[in-house]
Amino acid sequence: MRVRHRIPTIFNLSMVDVLCCALGCVILLWLFNLHDARQRAVTVGETTERLRDTQAHLDQTTSQLQSVLHERDDLVVRAAASAKERDQVRRELELARGRMSAIGKELGTVKKQKDALSQEERALTREKADMDQRLTALEDLLRKKDAQAKSSARRLNDLTEQLQDAASRSKSLSAEVLAYRTRLADAEGRAKTMQAQAGNEKKDLAEANHAIEILQGEQKDLRNKLERAQAAVENRFEGIMLTGRRVLFLVDMSGSMDLVDERTPDANKWLGVRQALAKVMRSLPELEKFQVIVFSDNFSYLLGSDGRWLDFDPKASVERAVQALAATKPTGSTNMHDAFQAAFRFRASGLDTIYVFSDGLPNSGAGLTNEQANSLNETDRSSILAKHIRNLLRRDWNREIAGQARVRINTIGFFYESPDVGAFLWALARENDGSFVGMSKP
Repeated sequence: MRVRHRIPTIFNLSMVDVLCCALGCVILLWLFNLHDARQRAVTVGETTERLRDTQAHLDQTTSQLQSVLHERDDLVVRAAASAKERDQVRRELELARGRMSAIGKELGTVKKQKDALSQEERALTREKADMDQRLTALEDLLRKKDAQAKSSARRLNDLTEQLQDAASRSKSLSAEVLAYRTRLADAEGRAKTMQAQAGNEKKDLAEANHAIEILQGEQKDLRNKLERAQAAVENRFEGIMLTGRRVLFLVDMSGSMDLVDERTPDANKWLGVRQALAKVMRSLPELEKFQVIVFSDNFSYLLGSDGRWLDFDPKASVERAVQALAATKPTGSTNMHDAFQAAFRFRASGLDTIYVFSDGLPNSGAGLTNEQANSLNETDRSSILAKHIRNLLRRDWNREIAGQARVRINTIGFFYESPDVGAFLWALARENDGSFVGMSKP
């Protein structure tokens, strides 16, 4: 019997299996580490440089693998002489293909589950396709392996150890990244808490500022009321009770308001009227709205805003009224009818008090027939006009209205000579719940 000696094998199935497994581990580890490194780079900026170092090691490992592949090319050329070994390698390659197919299926499943990944993940998929192509080329090269497989395996083992070291470092980096993420989450939580506290503090501060503004406004109003109340006590005008929130001042600016008598001018009389008006305005403790109507032949609104109330300012309003009167020259007759008629148009909008500044009886305006106007003397005409105004006040202008108080009329007379003048102004005030005061000649 012929004894056949078995040729020693250098390249066997176990070695190919180890080689394929190692290569698959390298590829999977490379893909996992690359994907994980890119994801960590997006979420945690602090570990970017370390992950780049890991990527650099992986790139270096890939380069070493490529050099191994080149060496395998040489091994394949030298393995051409061993057909039996090639067959065995084919069987082993079939097994490797099956394993690679399973890996491909798993990767396909992962790809379907990760359809929402970013551009970077799609780039990884393209890299996987490139690796598949390289594996196909590797299968062709493995058919030509020869006796240098052991040397290649030893080098591959070295590379595997390097990869294991890289994986260990990657795990360490992953732990650090997790710690960074934990600290980042804590910091974000503290930031949100501080933002919420800051928002509450801002809200409290805004409410406090609003309350302070309200209190300051109330303090200002109380100060103004106090000043006006003190002025009312200290500057009580000749015994007249100074009241009124919405007040009209009727100022006679007929020619007599600048005369002592029909022929004698008096430079102080009109000045006295202005001073009296200013003192009364300053002394009203509750005055809110006002209007000044001056009258002679006709009437006009001294400060404008015809038919509308003016807001009262203790300083500005008084100064405006005094300056406007100073720029006005008394002239003409005394038409009280039109002035009162205009004044009582404000009753519907809250008029409560009228102050009349005059030095005589009415001597023109509605209330006379043409015959009376042409035939009667001034004294008789004034008497008729005075009674007409008093009757209109009683029956029409200042009549009782349900739910509405009557308008109080206070009268202030200046340097009158005739007792009829004082009697008319006194009756006007008494019949309309007011007071009368006569200013004596200086």
